[in-house]
Amino acid sequence: RTKVQIWEDIKVQSFARTLIAVYAESLLTLLVHVQLNMVGRSTYLDSVVGRYTGAADEGKRPGLQLAPADEQNFLMLSWWLLNRGWRLLMAQIMDATNHCVGPLPLKERLSHRELASLFGDIHVRLREDGLIQMLPEILLPLGDACVDDYFTSNRLLADRVFTPAFVRLLDQLRDVIESPDFLYVFNSSVDRLTAQLLEALQESFPEPLPPPVPCQPLPPTVEGEAAPNLDAVVQEFEQFSTPPESRVVIVQLLPRIAREGHQILNGVPNQYLENVSASREVQALSAAVYTAEGAS
Repeated sequence: RTKVQIWEDIKVQSFARTLIAVYAESLLTLLVHVQLNMVGRSTYLDSVVGRYTGAADEGKRPGLQLAPADEQNFLMLSWWLLNRGWRLLMAQIMDATNHCVGPLPLKERLSHRELASLFGDIHVRLREDGLIQMLPEILLPLGDACVDDYFTSNRLLADRVFTPAFVRLLDQLRDVIESPDFLYVFNSSVDRLTAQLLEALQESFPEPLPPPVPCQPLPPTVEGEAAPNLDAVVQEFEQFSTPPESRVVIVQLLPRIAREGHQILNGVPNQYLENVSASREVQALSAAVYTAEGAS
């Protein structure tokens, strides 16, 4: 292959890998928050029932008590995203990135505003391609083939995992993932991380040149003289009033984009992860999940 073809691959993969990190970190953060709050809620309800009904009455709720093994098996479901689901995510993001970034020439000069618009186009493309509808199968092993793969890979036995308490949690988790609230928080998290990414990439754009100095004002029109050239006046006004945008060749942006993708997944301390975890949307979703069954 020619060097140009190799650079074309690097161009698309740099954007795609960083976006995979953005989406994967958002999904993993939400999944873990939801799982932990579901386990905490179930444990709390079990303790309340045991306290006010007495140990003798616990037999009236056979199989619904959350055992430590149920906890472990439920929290272990994140294995699917980390080992299988992210590949589905990668395929979707690669297609969208190829569509939006692929046609750009390697020597294209982008402003920061145009770079932000490019990321926005990829997000829109992903939603149009049905990424939202794929979230359940990205996050959970659904279907017989996926379930068999999950159990075989983790050396688990279905009859020991699928207890009534585990199935109850699994059904509730899927309901949460398919809910409008989860989708809203997911989109908000992706937007938040993308904004943070663009803020970091701002450093790659040099300060714009100072605006041009206006020429001397036109002399007043004297009766009998020709009127000033208004087109020239408007053109100078537009040039002076609109500050120039600094532009960077897209090839020069690729190393920084790739580095930020690594930072999203491996940074210590990880400001991206802290940004998502501390967001109001994630905290509100966690609180809603924790209290969802309390009223019942």
